[in-house]
This record gives sequence, C-alpha cells and structure tokens, in this order.
Amino acid sequence: MKLHALLDDGLVLPRLEAHDRTGVLREMAARLEARHAPGLDDSLLDKLLKREELGTTAIGKGVAVPHCRAKGLKAPALLLGLSPDGVAFDAVDGKPSHVFFLLVSPEDNPGAGLRLLAAIAGLVRRSRGLSSKLIKAPTPEAIIGVLRAEEEKPRA
Repeated sequence: MKLHALLDDGLVLPRLEAHDRTGVLREMAARLEARHAPGLDDSLLDKLLKREELGTTAIGKGVAVPHCRAKGLKAPALLLGLSPDGVAFDAVDGKPSHVFFLLVSPEDNPGAGLRLLAAIAGLVRRSRGLSSKLIKAPTPEAIIGVLRAEEEKPRA
C-alpha cells in the first residue's frame, strides 16, 4: 500500500501552527475528524495522547508517526503534517520532529494499520533527507509528489 495514494490536498498540512506535542496532535486530529466525520468518534485526540504516554511515536530522522485505532473507519486514515521549525516529540535520536504521519486504523482491522506503520518506517529508513525534501515542497500537491517519488524509487 502506497502512502501517497492515501493522501490528497485536504490531508496534507504543509505548515502546522502548533509548537508542542499536544498542539500538533490537536491540530492534526481536528483535521482528520473533520474529514472523516461522522465516521470517527470524537475521542481521537484522547486516544493519540494516551498512545504517546506509552512511549513516543517519534522514530527519528525528523519523523513522528502518531497513531491509534478508532471505531467507525472502514479503512486506515492518514494525514501528513509538516513543521518547518520542528517540534520536540521525545524522538529516539533527541532531535525535533518536522514530519508527522498521523495514522488512524480501524478498530476491527489493526493489521492494515500495522502494514502502513511498516511502510512509513521503511520509507524513512530508505530515503535520504525525506524530512527536508517534504519541508521544501511549496504546496500540498508538491508534498504528495515528493512522497510519491520517494516511494517509487527503486530499492537498492
């Protein structure tokens, strides 16, 4: 499953306004809830915050993957948010996160979400400078284009 295929202009936030972890999660959850309403229940932010309490979802290299499961979805929902300044997200490498893949999986199909988490982790591992490439893209369309190009690069 390709990440770029799950995104469109309305699911890309090129300049997050928030400057802290809770703010980023609140901003992204609100967009995803608005997009998938009435399918998503309104406890998305609480679920994301509880997941972060278990351990950071920042995987390093400037990327965080906040995620949870929710009732009401038939397929995984993905939202991509960018923070040029970066946000302290307790990343494993100690650096701020600039790229946020918010992933919400259907409660009754967690396997689909796990496959997407693996796809994101693999992309971050393979792609050199993914964060900076995404941040430099000027529009949601260009951001999706960068993501597509990185996903379609032949694996070494």
